[in-house]
Amino acid sequence: MLRIHFTTEDLLKTRVISSPDPMWELVLSVFRLRRRLAVARYEPWYRQVRADAARSDLLQRVRLMLMPMIPASGYFPDFLTPENRRRGGVESIIESVVGSPGSVLRGQLDLLDRGRGSAWLERLYEADLAAREDLRKLLRDYHRIALAPYWNVIRNSVEADRAIRTRALLDGGVHGLLHSYPPLMRWAPPVLHVRYAVEQTLHLNGRGLLLAPSHFGQGPANSLADPALPPVLVYPAGHDRTAAPVTVRALGRLMGGTRASILIATETATTSGELARRVGVSAATVSHHLSALRAAGLLNTLRQGELILHTRTSTGSALVNAAHTSGT
Repeated sequence: MLRIHFTTEDLLKTRVISSPDPMWELVLSVFRLRRRLAVARYEPWYRQVRADAARSDLLQRVRLMLMPMIPASGYFPDFLTPENRRRGGVESIIESVVGSPGSVLRGQLDLLDRGRGSAWLERLYEADLAAREDLRKLLRDYHRIALAPYWNVIRNSVEADRAIRTRALLDGGVHGLLHSYPPLMRWAPPVLHVRYAVEQTLHLNGRGLLLAPSHFGQGPANSLADPALPPVLVYPAGHDRTAAPVTVRALGRLMGGTRASILIATETATTSGELARRVGVSAATVSHHLSALRAAGLLNTLRQGELILHTRTSTGSALVNAAHTSGT
């Protein structure tokens, strides 16, 4: 259990991440690559990444370098998920990881059980320049194979969760937001109780908290081990269990004013009943059109407590924005 203590200032500074964090997704995807049977939704990704990585030595490098740093359970180094360069793009983040000071590398790698680690990890511990270059190339190659081709799916997952949190914030303020996470989290002001791998207490002390939904997150939440670093809480994003692959046939079913109205109305997370009232059709009609929009990859449907909420994917938003731009 992780107990996060808030002050009034912390509540004012608490926010939800605006887009997926590439390094958190990378680190957590390594867990999924290792534990493919845990969740069936990752099975297609697992099969494709394994096949693509097998065409080179990438899978071997992941096993020798990344997996010793990211064990099957427990601690992994904070320097793998830097917050300070997140807005600079993937290359900037990778450079921040690779350029971590030697003292940071040694201090954080000391917390790992390196008894069965690779010789490469020992060279990284000594801040060896060749080991740093190996890490740079590995992170670039892994991102290119395991993350970049799936970034739309990752982004949709995070944006759908963010839409739910936005609704909770609008309906109930920050307290409503923090109450929107059961069963993973329980908000008992001024403490947020979070399902976590170890017993830990974190005092925010006026710094606020960054809440970060993750597509590859699964099970308990994750956070940084060093309480002096900017506080972040990474948790599994809600996902659309009814999503279907996008097909030309499905896209062809989108023609019509009712579906366009529904798509426009789902800018924020919305229930079927609300959509029926806004668009002026029956619940059965809304349900039919929601199925078509989901099949075309333009809508996500997620469960939040007893509510079933619908929100646009980034593709759906792009379609609406294009229509606004062209005046149609």
